[in-house]
Amino acid sequence: MAGSRFDIAVIGGGIAGLTAAHHAALAGCSVVHFVEDGLPGGLVMNVGALDGWPATGSVAGAELAGGLVGQNETLGVTLIPSRIDAIKGGATRTLRGPEGAWRANQVIVATGAALKTLDVPGAARLAGQGVSQCAWCDGGLYRGAEVVVAGGGDAALSEALHLGQFASRITIVTRGEQFRARRSYVSRIATDERFGLRFASEITEVLGSSCVEGVRVRDRETGSEEQIACSGLFVFVGLAPHAALLGPEVTRDAAGFVVTDGRFETTLPGVFAVGAVRAGYGGRLTQAVAEATTAAELAAQRCET
Repeated sequence: MAGSRFDIAVIGGGIAGLTAAHHAALAGCSVVHFVEDGLPGGLVMNVGALDGWPATGSVAGAELAGGLVGQNETLGVTLIPSRIDAIKGGATRTLRGPEGAWRANQVIVATGAALKTLDVPGAARLAGQGVSQCAWCDGGLYRGAEVVVAGGGDAALSEALHLGQFASRITIVTRGEQFRARRSYVSRIATDERFGLRFASEITEVLGSSCVEGVRVRDRETGSEEQIACSGLFVFVGLAPHAALLGPEVTRDAAGFVVTDGRFETTLPGVFAVGAVRAGYGGRLTQAVAEATTAAELAAQRCET
């Protein structure tokens, strides 16, 4: 399979990548889809019910991803379980990975981003021993317990609300002076007395020997510290883009996210970036789907010329 040439190559196994491959194939292009690890679906595979997804009932991330995988197979998308380490420009783009090299007329990068971890004492040591980044996976372990959520965006508050089905007390610690999440999440948390809020604060240490027993929290305004007892810490403090496969000719912002124009094309002609890897991405799943659809349709138009 290595050495083959395609009209469009899609890199990344999340919903944005699946959507881009789907619409490129619908347009009649030959499409190869590179997925590095495990089953396609990305971070939404950990979400049991997608908020804001237009459907008549609750939709799980795994359900949505699985449906797209099946449709793409029917459309003839070539799925290759390999990472791509580099993309080179030219008359056609060359994609190189550990399994070989492929060529494509257009490339859509939908490699997403990884959840950042806390770089504080105890966090790495207690990962998997009370430090988690998936409330849907681990929330049931904390029935009747006290937990802490680090973060103030959509992901943090969504996971905190899910933890509310199990935990007796949920303390949310955020560095900002207010939440950055959608209003519906904020309203639900503000009216539930089980949620404790620590604004303008940061976790400086995760406490415990063999498992999480608490966290040390510092007030960023006064510098004072306090210990909050808990048996679980859920961390959602931002994203780090998976953009290493793109060379220095591709412009990034200060945080490393890929800069694109209004058509989602990068500064390397013929290479698009969509979803969480892109600077300016709004963070909503529906936005990732819209970006992927637009990029795929534009790339497909070029394949016709």
